[in-house]
Amino acid sequence: MSFKILFWYWWALAAVLLVFEMMLPGVVFLFLAAGAAAVGAFLLVASDLSLELQLFVFAIVSVASAVVLRPTLKRLQQGRPQDATINARGDAMIGKTIVLDAPILNGRGRVKVGDGSWTVTGPDMVAGARVRVTAVNGTELAVEPAP
Repeated sequence: MSFKILFWYWWALAAVLLVFEMMLPGVVFLFLAAGAAAVGAFLLVASDLSLELQLFVFAIVSVASAVVLRPTLKRLQQGRPQDATINARGDAMIGKTIVLDAPILNGRGRVKVGDGSWTVTGPDMVAGARVRVTAVNGTELAVEPAP
């Protein structure tokens, strides 16, 4: 008696690959799971496919899904503008209006933003003036008078 691969074997493999996808970094196993699920669907319709043809369909669908889905997944991942400055706290402040805690004298001053204190550079202004952040240079905020 010979061993015959049934459709649900491929679906079980697809489920295992999806678990790997959730546990490991990257997006490789998602495409392999799509290939395994497709072979399972083909076997459900035509149960007499040879192992060589099953592996061929698995390879073709896996590669095709990678080519088709990868750009879409990349675009979805990059479509989060609020996360773009999560590790660049200063860049997130560009364009914000803040109030000076201390005056800017000789082009330098300090301001508190949240729980941090930043050095500001810009035209001389009195404490309590509203300024807009125009740029970030390391740990210094370049500011201008806010309208």
